[in-house]
Amino acid sequence: MRRKAKIYHKEKKRLYEVLDAQKFKLSSQKKHMEKSIDPSREALAQLKMEEAKYRFLLKEARRW
Repeated sequence: MRRKAKIYHKEKKRLYEVLDAQKFKLSSQKKHMEKSIDPSREALAQLKMEEAKYRFLLKEARRW
C-alpha cells in the first residue's frame, strides 16, 4: 500500500509541474498576441489549443 501512495504523490507532483509550465506558456502566448497587430490564423489556433490543454490539465488537477 505504501508504494501506491508514493506513486500517487509522485504523479500528483508531476501533474502540478506540467500544469505550471503550461500556465506560463499560455500567459506568454497571450502577451505575444496582445502585442501583435494582426495575428495570423495559425497563431490564433495555436493559442486556442494551448488554452484547451491548460483547461484539461486544470480539470485533471482538480480531480486529484
